[in-house]
Amino acid sequence: MEIRGLQTENVKETTILVQGKGNKERVVFISPALKKILIKYERLKKSYFADKQIGGNNYFLSYQGYGLSHPAIHNLIKEAGRRAGIENVHPHKFRHFYAVESLNQGNDVYSLSRLLGHSEISTTQRYLQSLSSEQLSNKALSSSPLMNRRTN
Repeated sequence: MEIRGLQTENVKETTILVQGKGNKERVVFISPALKKILIKYERLKKSYFADKQIGGNNYFLSYQGYGLSHPAIHNLIKEAGRRAGIENVHPHKFRHFYAVESLNQGNDVYSLSRLLGHSEISTTQRYLQSLSSEQLSNKALSSSPLMNRRTN
């Protein structure tokens, strides 16, 4: 829904304004790696639609120049997964992967909750349940005050 509804004017230089469930807005930050991908996409889009009509102001477009449908996004993600050799891929799995990786990289659950657009922290806490014992152990070691103390 967030990808389908993304409007061109909401994609800025370093941020994207996303319209979530219940018309809640949140800001998503654009990493340098994503910026390169978006620049390439915008160039291809401009070239492809140079002599064609665009129907609406959606950022991501179908070949016909209209916003992508839910099945189209699902099929694109399935195809990307197939090309990457990953099975059982669907849109929500990206959010789940991002959440778990963010937690593994040391992001706190409160910041993650805001980034995901959750109004309740309990929604974000569900992602914590999918962390393995090894992942929890690694997080504990990397954030341990004893392991990270400076020695003189």
